[in-house]
Amino acid sequence: MDQQTTPLPGPGLAQDVEVADIAGSQSPVEWDFSAAKARLGAHGFVLASGRGEVRIGTTIGTVEAPCVIWLPSGILGSVRLDAGARGLAMTVSDAALGRVVPASSIAGPLRQAIDRPLLGIRIDAATARAAIHDLEDMRRETLEDLPGMREAVMSRLCLVLIAFWRLGGVATQQQASPRVLVQGFIQLVELNARAQWRVSDYARAMGISTDRLTSAIRRATGQSPLELVHRRLLEDAESLLERSALQVSEIADALGFRDAGYFNRFFSRLKGISPGRYRQQMQRLRAGRDGSYAAWP
Repeated sequence: MDQQTTPLPGPGLAQDVEVADIAGSQSPVEWDFSAAKARLGAHGFVLASGRGEVRIGTTIGTVEAPCVIWLPSGILGSVRLDAGARGLAMTVSDAALGRVVPASSIAGPLRQAIDRPLLGIRIDAATARAAIHDLEDMRRETLEDLPGMREAVMSRLCLVLIAFWRLGGVATQQQASPRVLVQGFIQLVELNARAQWRVSDYARAMGISTDRLTSAIRRATGQSPLELVHRRLLEDAESLLERSALQVSEIADALGFRDAGYFNRFFSRLKGISPGRYRQQMQRLRAGRDGSYAAWP
């Protein structure tokens, strides 16, 4: 059957949270998080039944109900669900996320959790029903628009986010397999390599020590976490040098390097050639393949 592209719920002027049904469509459905739609806010999904996949950058992961998906604001990618999937989806504005975190001892960890994706964390049926019940209550409040509606919605939203935060912690504790750790690490690299995260930043986001992350990545890949981050940045650099008209300094800025000189040293160390010479070589190779006069001796 043809796949449907589902409009994202989006907070209106009078409300910061919107909830929409995932109602067992007879064909696959997809929520596309383009740059414009990603700015709507964060997106959460609670699946009671069905399967699908989450794509972030070039990383694709499968999901199976009952499960929870949480994509922080600004994430680019998509959620695709197979025909028959059921559950609820919500969009939360950045303004609501800024207000909902309580001023308490959990404020710091909860804010960190809101900024981390949950890519199909499995839950039991009872937990799924409870989360769906909370989301349905939030939607009912917005529709009835009774006095105190905003406060009631925010209170329920806080409970939902705390539940998601707990699920993220449980998932981290259960990540005993190096393979699972590598998958989570690679997903974070896709999101944050250009932000020049340190290895300790990745470990903190995953809720594990730097030593444990390094050990797991080395066992699974034979490389260090930093080497994998550098490889990802190098792939992006090669692509931009080959396919874009950006100046080397502009590419350095796009990839998060503090200056063009540092980027030149980084690229030259890993490739054995400067970015400028690499671009020239790729242009000559392309010209040769195309039969251009520029490739003639």
